[in-house]
Amino acid sequence: MTGRFRMRDTLLESLKKKDSGTTGKGMDRARDILEAARALFAAEGYAGLSMRGVAAALGISLSTVQHYYRDKDTLLEAVLLYQMDQYQAAVAELSGVLADAGPEARLRAAMALFLTEARRPEVGGVFMEIWSLANRHPAAARVLEQVRLRERKQFMRLVQGVAPALDEGELARRARLMIALIEGLTVQLSRGDGGEEETGALVRAAETALLGIARD
Repeated sequence: MTGRFRMRDTLLESLKKKDSGTTGKGMDRARDILEAARALFAAEGYAGLSMRGVAAALGISLSTVQHYYRDKDTLLEAVLLYQMDQYQAAVAELSGVLADAGPEARLRAAMALFLTEARRPEVGGVFMEIWSLANRHPAAARVLEQVRLRERKQFMRLVQGVAPALDEGELARRARLMIALIEGLTVQLSRGDGGEEETGALVRAAETALLGIARD
């Protein structure tokens, strides 16, 4: 339920610049537009994202896309928020499922989720483009900062579960280091270097390193 509510909240937030209200059917259309735009953004980057391209992918008119998202920058910000909240919703759902598990089990499950996401080409494509855009595009910079703050809090809670004696400053440092490792791994995997065996070995090594950062 948490994930579904978050997705609805994200859609509503993405439509805040729309001139009129949005019905349930309209919400479905907005979600379809964001899904198509995200796929285009992941495959072709910011330069390849266009309102006409999204319309063509869905078989709808350009004016329909503009009815929901008035211009490319409005659509871009909505896509970024949608992508990030889907990622965060997966973490929240995992936390709910593992509510009764021990700290070590929660940490391992969360690391497995993060590393699985890092291996998905569409996730890597979107994140790589966001990191690049954040240096020159205000919307990307804002969304990236929001996500990093959320991630830091999540990682701090995970680390605190297995190392309760650490103070807040040390928790934050370890959280930032773990995030940096995952981001670096995402960059490496997005290049497609090495085969499946090498990729698997790299991911397992990253999991060991992440667990070591949290516990040592």
